[in-house]
Amino acid sequence: MEYTVRNYDAKDETDVVNLWNQVLVRDEITLNTFRRKVVLDLNFDERGCFVAVADEKIVGFLLSIRRRYPYYDLGLEPGKGWITVFFVHPNYRKAGIASHLIRRAEAFLLLEDVREVSVSDYTPNYFIPGVDVDAYACGHEFLKKRGYKKVDNVYGMGRSLMDFEVSAEMCDHFHRLQQAGLTISVFEPRHTLRALEFLRKNYPGDLFRVAHDRLMENPECDEILLALKGDEVLGFSHFLDEHFGPFGIAKEYSGRGLGPWLYCATVEQMRKKGRRNLWLAWTTGRAKDFYHKVGLKVTRRHVIMKKQLHPSGV
Repeated sequence: MEYTVRNYDAKDETDVVNLWNQVLVRDEITLNTFRRKVVLDLNFDERGCFVAVADEKIVGFLLSIRRRYPYYDLGLEPGKGWITVFFVHPNYRKAGIASHLIRRAEAFLLLEDVREVSVSDYTPNYFIPGVDVDAYACGHEFLKKRGYKKVDNVYGMGRSLMDFEVSAEMCDHFHRLQQAGLTISVFEPRHTLRALEFLRKNYPGDLFRVAHDRLMENPECDEILLALKGDEVLGFSHFLDEHFGPFGIAKEYSGRGLGPWLYCATVEQMRKKGRRNLWLAWTTGRAKDFYHKVGLKVTRRHVIMKKQLHPSGV
């Protein structure tokens, strides 16, 4: 099969999005989403974005990224790069196209001094938080053969809020926390500086970015809740429509029941605003166990994969 691989061009966007929606059936996007999260990403570099062409049409796509601009307190993350998405039309697989796309991406990243490439935990503009091992099992196997190794399991989770209720035991525990001087509050503008300071200290990067962006849009955002002790912020919770997260508690208060209290208060606020379901895109480790305990079920399974790149050959 004859094909060529070249750099992405602006005229490709409609064909790329149409192919994307044919192949990545759990992760369809619109043209505007593609423009916003690909071309308008500050780190986008057309030298790291590739299309495969066969029979005079686009049959494959890959986007690789490294930071060109610092990302809040995470900085440039030197040495790190990401492949955020790639796919090949089913009728054109097993012809070497995916391998060619990966080689081109790895070569580009090496030239930019990247030594570790991840699939696909890039922030802020990730599409899929890792490789979906159920929906895209063939892609998972392909990456393993190309030398990518699993470094973490990531889960999408969700639940209906129609039957949500807080047990008497949990209410009693929350009351004890309240007696100890802790409170849960819907965000108010007077909390702005302390909330951002809490996130910058405890969760630099994407959590800080989400809060900052939401407060830029609406300085009185009532889709943010805080755990407080006096004026000190101990926890942060956020939702947008039915999407829950990000969510975080100060490490020194982990395991004391503050997380469940903040979660339950957030759900109550979601219900007041007419939300009937809750879902989160990714969680892992102990956080996944926490969400399971408060009624969420796994809806998607992903793995984050990484590969070390070497100048002598990828």
